[in-house]
Amino acid sequence: MIKRPIPALLLALSFSWTSSAMAEDVIQADPVSAVDEKLDIKQQEIKALEEQYAVESSQLKGLKNDNVRLQREGEELEAKRNRAKAALDKQYARLLEDPDTDLVSFQKKYQESWEAVKQNQSEKLKSEQNIVESESRLSQQKQKLARLNSEYTNLQEARVEARVKRLEAELRESSVLETRYTATCSSTMTIGECIGQSKYLTKQKAVNTFKDKLLDRLTESALAKQNLQGVQLNIHVQESQTIESGFSGNGAYTTHIQAQLQAKPDPSAACQLLAVSSRYCLSNSSTSTKQEKKDWVTVTVRSDQYNDAVTINGVNYGSTPVELLLPKGKHRFTVSKPGYQTYNREIYVGGTDTVWVKLVEDKQG
Repeated sequence: MIKRPIPALLLALSFSWTSSAMAEDVIQADPVSAVDEKLDIKQQEIKALEEQYAVESSQLKGLKNDNVRLQREGEELEAKRNRAKAALDKQYARLLEDPDTDLVSFQKKYQESWEAVKQNQSEKLKSEQNIVESESRLSQQKQKLARLNSEYTNLQEARVEARVKRLEAELRESSVLETRYTATCSSTMTIGECIGQSKYLTKQKAVNTFKDKLLDRLTESALAKQNLQGVQLNIHVQESQTIESGFSGNGAYTTHIQAQLQAKPDPSAACQLLAVSSRYCLSNSSTSTKQEKKDWVTVTVRSDQYNDAVTINGVNYGSTPVELLLPKGKHRFTVSKPGYQTYNREIYVGGTDTVWVKLVEDKQG
């Protein structure tokens, strides 16, 4: 079984990714928690104002009932005053015939009834003023309540947006994994085909392992797993290095690799996983997605040989096939194998592409 040293680059990538992830956990506050705090405060404000509104409404109802009572009492007092006035007028008429006619008691009753009417009118005026003031306070509270409810609705929208942004950030996570897989090769396969199949299946296992870990680490993991069907996470093996490989008998070939993987999910993936409208994703990620598609492309390197060595921009990526993400632009591709002429080209990468290499046997060697 062949063992290969782990490149320092991959070790550095592994350490730097872990460190940055830990740093993000420490430094960056959860945007959803920040919105939740605002929602709690706003909900408390709404509840307090609703209680004030209920108290004011009850008081207004009482004021209106009092006003109805005063109106009714006013009618009765006015009728009583009219009766007292009629009795007094009758006494004045008698006075013309009988100078000794008593007017004092009738005058007193009329004065008392008139004072009662004026008192009632004063109370009605005050009651009507209190009703106007109470209705004004209710109107102001109603307007404020509508504003608070509108702000609460906006915060709920902001919470969905924050959930989407948080999930989008979590889905962009990168990780370095070690993966081992043993493939059973059929008797009709060549050694190269057997090795190629083992490497491919090992990378597939790495992708599946990364996917499982990625989903487990999500803040809303349970919901995301529930809505996972049909969601494109687009997990890429950015870099890989064979640590150990070889036959173990009975057509079994074991491959042990270390690979750096990253997900490049579709723009609407976060919304699909959270079961929210796609407008939250399209508005948040249209610009960044266009930038990603513009700057990064998937490149696959293949050759007609096995156990070759692929180097891109001076970095060793193991043997073909190699699939990774590269920024658009010129890159130096080198594919070598003992006994063959080294393939060395500077190639402009402008989109998703496959670099096919045919190694020529070095007859001089």
